[in-house]
Amino acid sequence: MQAGAGGVRADAGGVLAAIAEPGGKVVEVVCAPGGPEVRLGCRGAAGPYLRAPLRGLLTASAGRPWHIEPAEPGTVHLRRPDTGEAPDASGTPDAGGTVVVTARAGGLSAELDLAFTPDGLLTLTTTWRNDSGTEITDVAAGLLLPLPTQDAHVTMPGVLYNDNPSSDPARKVPRIPYVAEEHRLPIPAVNAAWDGRYVSLFAHPEATRDREGRVTYGSLGVVRSPGPTVAALTGVIMFDGEPDVCYVSKAEVADRPVGYRDLAPGATITTHHTLDWGPVEPRGLGFRTLVHTRLYPAEPARPLSADEIVRLKTNAMDARWNGDGYLAYEGTRHDRPRSYLYGWTGQCMKLALCDALLGLDQDERDEPERIQRAEQGERGEREGIQRAEWDGRERVEPERVERARRAADFYVEGSATPVRGLRAARYLVDEGRWEMFRRDGADFVSSRALGETITDLAALTLLFRDAGLEVPPEWEEAVTDAAAVFWHTRLPEGIVPLGWTPMGTPVSPMVSAAGISCVQAMLGAYRLSGERMWLLRAEEVLGHYHRLHAATFERPFAHATLDASGEDKEAGMYFFLAAHELFRLTGRETYARWAEVAADWLLTFVYAWSPEFDRGSTFERRGFKACGWPSVSVQNHHLDVFFPTSELMEFGRATGRAEYAEQADRILHAMGQGICTEPGDWGFRTPGEQGEGFFQTNWQRTGEANTWNPSWVIALPLYHALRMRKVS
Repeated sequence: MQAGAGGVRADAGGVLAAIAEPGGKVVEVVCAPGGPEVRLGCRGAAGPYLRAPLRGLLTASAGRPWHIEPAEPGTVHLRRPDTGEAPDASGTPDAGGTVVVTARAGGLSAELDLAFTPDGLLTLTTTWRNDSGTEITDVAAGLLLPLPTQDAHVTMPGVLYNDNPSSDPARKVPRIPYVAEEHRLPIPAVNAAWDGRYVSLFAHPEATRDREGRVTYGSLGVVRSPGPTVAALTGVIMFDGEPDVCYVSKAEVADRPVGYRDLAPGATITTHHTLDWGPVEPRGLGFRTLVHTRLYPAEPARPLSADEIVRLKTNAMDARWNGDGYLAYEGTRHDRPRSYLYGWTGQCMKLALCDALLGLDQDERDEPERIQRAEQGERGEREGIQRAEWDGRERVEPERVERARRAADFYVEGSATPVRGLRAARYLVDEGRWEMFRRDGADFVSSRALGETITDLAALTLLFRDAGLEVPPEWEEAVTDAAAVFWHTRLPEGIVPLGWTPMGTPVSPMVSAAGISCVQAMLGAYRLSGERMWLLRAEEVLGHYHRLHAATFERPFAHATLDASGEDKEAGMYFFLAAHELFRLTGRETYARWAEVAADWLLTFVYAWSPEFDRGSTFERRGFKACGWPSVSVQNHHLDVFFPTSELMEFGRATGRAEYAEQADRILHAMGQGICTEPGDWGFRTPGEQGEGFFQTNWQRTGEANTWNPSWVIALPLYHALRMRKVS
């Protein structure tokens, strides 16, 4: 092997080029028995972190379908930043140089430059050039980093978590081998961890537009070549090992040859990536390095203040009030009957809690505006504006307080089932009857939905009690009865089941994180009763969830969404919330650590950058920014507002972890996008309404939002905006 510029030769095992950074990371290109290879290491570590043979480090193919075609290595040399000349061949790592590797694949030549940044990250700049003299069509080129083990723990934010082990094998969801468009990834990166070590490859996405204004990006994933290999490509994709297959909707794929490039003679393609590596234990926590590596400076949109979000969402909530509860849907869309829905997409009890928060402790800053609007008569009545009564420094709105009371009474009085503690989840308004959820054609009680609702009922009870209001004893009894069922029907693993049959037996023996919201309900029982038993039980159950899911993340949080069957953000949400609450109640640092790890896992679902959108799309016309928005699950690749935003801010403030509080503020304001501000805006007639899904990638309708608006799209942003506005 010849080391380019200086004509230096190295014997087998010799160093061809090397660079280092002050923190101890080292990059070497060495001669090895199987041929020259790049080695990533750390000073003092036993052996390299990663070894990548030069033959196959770069790949390029022409024609469809794309395939892995190893590029043949050319030269290697070290370029100094001052003179650009190669140093001597001593093998001593250069502190400020650039390793330059060349290669060739057919009519394409390539140059890969590797250099450290001042903060110890390795930049990789790859330039492919058509040297053939004729156009080369359907080019797919990229970088390949082979992993040293078959079972590395791989994270691709938002879409792939340790190969998604809890996902239903009968459904199509991303699994290795898988290559996705960069704009499908909230953090465009791949993290692989094994044996106490991790390597993270980050992309720096650059949009390419065709003549029609359509946008394409590069792609990232893991392929078999022949073993598991991290791949950074120029835009081509793969699903389940099949090239040109795109994941397009819930468990649906379609043939879609995207990402191919045509290169005229002399034309080039340049890509930019960053590599990071270091120790991690356990390996399943490697994803945390993705969240805390700050490479994407994009700021989220801030179209509305917290006050404006509260005003608009309150208006939408008022429009849903129906005498005994809040309608789960606006009208009877999608042939769904009028209903009150508790937990999951309905959040009827969360809306009651919001009404009570508004009624008992309204922020004074919007008082003049609300009084003026209320005095406008018909408009005030239409938007549900209510007169305020002052009590000292706080303002009480009796109508809102009584509305919250009525909603809670209606639920507690009517939703009971023959099994004490289990409750129906839906009330059909026009039929005057309660019903359960359905699973596999049979009735069942969802632990996730019931846990959510009982948690909110406990919070409402505490709010009334703290305000000196009369609280029906049946409310606390409902909380305690549910907590007792949660405790006494646990699976052998010590956790709450996915749900229960109408007879009160677990509906499935499957281990999942669906029932973690029930731990919060147990803590609600503790706060209401003061009985330490409930605190100890909650600690025990959350400990089992930690052991099963969060200690190593071999089996990440999954199965909280009722319309999916796999790893999802909402399952991790409830672990974070329960750990956060236990930290507040006990002050134990263990729970702060658990909450912090869960927060990082959740933040892998949050966009750290903002992709561009096709010309003429709604998002392009309205300047929509994905930065700050959370995506949903490994099955559902869209954006939504379901996130523990205010609790993340509280946790950051309470623990001195300012980055979490700052991130929560960005998330709240980013999700102000898509809120209807006047009739007709975003396709809604009622100000404050907002779509459930925002489509930022090639999953459903790219660059568009839907108008499906179950009431959780009102409840969650309103609840968090109320709490965060008060803190600020």
